[in-house]
Amino acid sequence: MENIETPRLILRPLTCGDRDVIVRLLNDIDVSRWLTVVPYPYTADDFDAFLEYLQAGSVFEGLAIQTEEGVIGVIGIGDTLGYWLGKPFHGKGYMTEAAEALTDWYFETSGARVLSSGYFEGNSGSCAVLKKLGFQPTGRVISEHSQAQGRAVPLIKVSLNRADWLNRADWDQSK
Repeated sequence: MENIETPRLILRPLTCGDRDVIVRLLNDIDVSRWLTVVPYPYTADDFDAFLEYLQAGSVFEGLAIQTEEGVIGVIGIGDTLGYWLGKPFHGKGYMTEAAEALTDWYFETSGARVLSSGYFEGNSGSCAVLKKLGFQPTGRVISEHSQAQGRAVPLIKVSLNRADWLNRADWDQSK
């Protein structure tokens, strides 16, 4: 996959050189508790296993989110959209910018009609990002295990269909 550039960000494949910053940012319970498969504490071995998974031909595209300051988080897409940012970078619009660019790439390059995502109950930041992108509640709330929390947590499922995304893109361009 080629890099995706936005006004403030570069979305690029993760590399071994990202290990230290990713481990530092994810080794924060305020970040990892909102993710399903990320343990806490998060170690270099966890990063290496994730990178190996991506390089083994996973259908999930895991990308570093990079600013001029360096890597600030990760975003990925397969049949679902998933993401996280390091705590110092919350509330600055980075995730909406990254998720919008990756969602646009997804609908431009795939034949998919729907993109799914979800957020743990109580994660208002993730909920806000998904709403800004046009994701709609599916009415499904499932019990999903959070490795960092060591327990099942309600996961609110949302989806976005291609037609709604394309209509949104047309509307945004007409501003």
